[in-house]
Amino acid sequence: MSQAVPKTSAKTGGFRTKRELAIGTLRDAIQEGRYVPGQRLSQAQLMSDLGLGSTPARDAILELLARGVLVQESHHSVRVAELNLPRLRNIYRVRLLLEVEAAQLGSAKLTEDDLVAMTTQVERMEAARQANDPAEAGRADLQFRRILYGAADNVILFDLIDQVWLSFPGSILLAIPGRLERSIAEHYEILKALTRRDPTAVGYCVQKHLLAALDVLETYVEEYLARSGSDD
Repeated sequence: MSQAVPKTSAKTGGFRTKRELAIGTLRDAIQEGRYVPGQRLSQAQLMSDLGLGSTPARDAILELLARGVLVQESHHSVRVAELNLPRLRNIYRVRLLLEVEAAQLGSAKLTEDDLVAMTTQVERMEAARQANDPAEAGRADLQFRRILYGAADNVILFDLIDQVWLSFPGSILLAIPGRLERSIAEHYEILKALTRRDPTAVGYCVQKHLLAALDVLETYVEEYLARSGSDD
């Protein structure tokens, strides 16, 4: 898997500071759905839940506040940003621009080992579906995309994609009934296009995949907001 990408960066290897580790740990907790939209968090809670020191925990909170992933609740408390349709649609507009480009660039540089590794991740998603484990499916999905986009060999592009991923807890999507099964089928379509070494087809499949996800999410968020009585 020569183009595989580390968990938190497109860069290979490298030492991470306590601050970087804390940001990555909190980011992953939000992406994996351990903290849900609207949930209040305190520095003390994050230190306990995630095993962080006070300074790294504070630094992680400040970083995610700056990115809009967390919202200030009080002097000692923050909450995970709420779901709302305008923000969601803007996130996916940016994802389409960045990820289609990264997929097309990456498709030209993927090795056969990369393709095998990506196939393994889709099989992992299917095993997670059968085990009713959307969080595990989400981790496999993330690794699938990291391999493909990392192959583009453009650290700036990959880091921008990583920041946009952080803007929405993707674990919600694969927990929506029926979405995981359809997502797996879409991943296989991407793999077929990659096997043909057809960048245009790869870009189309990635675009189709993202738009299908957005359609499901829009319905979910509309129903969520109706239940909660929110005007967002």
